Amino acid sequence: MNIRALLNTLGTRAHALPLVILYVTEGCNLRCMTCSYRNPLPDELTLEEIRDLAIALKEFGLRHIVYSGGEPLMRRDFPDIGGVFRNLGVRQTLLTNGLLLEKRWGEIRPFLDEIIVSLDGPNDRVHNAIRGGEGFHQILRGIRTIVDLPGRPLLCLRTVIQKQNFRSILEMVQCAESLGVDRISFLAADVLSDSFGRNRLGPVSPKESIMLTEEETLEFRNVVVRMVADCGDEFKSGFIAESPDGIERIVRYFEALLGKGPFPPTTCNAPMVSAVVTSTGDVQPCFFLPAFAHLRDGRLSELLNTPGIRATRGDVRHGIPDRCRSCVCTLHVKPSAVLLNRL
Repeated sequence: MNIRALLNTLGTRAHALPLVILYVTEGCNLRCMTCSYRNPLPDELTLEEIRDLAIALKEFGLRHIVYSGGEPLMRRDFPDIGGVFRNLGVRQTLLTNGLLLEKRWGEIRPFLDEIIVSLDGPNDRVHNAIRGGEGFHQILRGIRTIVDLPGRPLLCLRTVIQKQNFRSILEMVQCAESLGVDRISFLAADVLSDSFGRNRLGPVSPKESIMLTEEETLEFRNVVVRMVADCGDEFKSGFIAESPDGIERIVRYFEALLGKGPFPPTTCNAPMVSAVVTSTGDVQPCFFLPAFAHLRDGRLSELLNTPGIRATRGDVRHGIPDRCRSCVCTLHVKPSAVLLNRL
């Protein structure tokens, strides 16, 4: 029972921080359409700083660390980072583009509980066009290196839906099944925020090359109707992580971008149960809201309860920030799940 984390859901004070997303580096070996991460930043957290952070987080109730970036496997000392959190008994998830899975599997195998691979197309033509590199077959080799091993981590695919691949959503389910992974999830491409280094580290593709046209949203809606009809078993079993309504929300998001309806309503308590730590030590309430503290500026327990972040938690609880209303990646953990450490 995690009473401290449960208390988070009842107010604006953080009594514990069970879930943290850690940007290991902003270096990346792809050139994705919607992201500007390219090179590591000069002042990224050192291994020693991450070790100190891990101890502080564990004292503050950390149960689950999610590695993101950039591409975490670009960081040479990533196995050392994983070893730190393993020694603290923390659950570990890797978000990866998959290019280095085959090469580095032996180094990362001892500590990962889950691997989520970004795969944005069922073939090299679609995936490589979105991801900006000839990596599709290399990613599949990495997945196949792992998928049949006994005692392997949970292995999942994540597909970000946009203009280039919305017609392939059914094929992505079939691709996931043929690869033998455990689950596939879908997100809409974010075009409204400045997350993922956009407008700070360099240009990304124009919105018009990512958003759907009105005609395409109609086509996408029909594709989703067929998906719901054909994939009943996959939805029921949880192989498709979203519910049918969750997939239909992606259609409504693209319609809303065109002014053809409101954005789907959101419910989120991410800032109450989690935080994002960037590669340089900024602390954010989530992927999309601005930083409220820096790790090098004070004690973690104090940084997590400044008046500013407590006000943000209250605003998010009531759906006030404009950015929350159009969010593509909300997190809502039921109090019962928080209490039982199901994060």
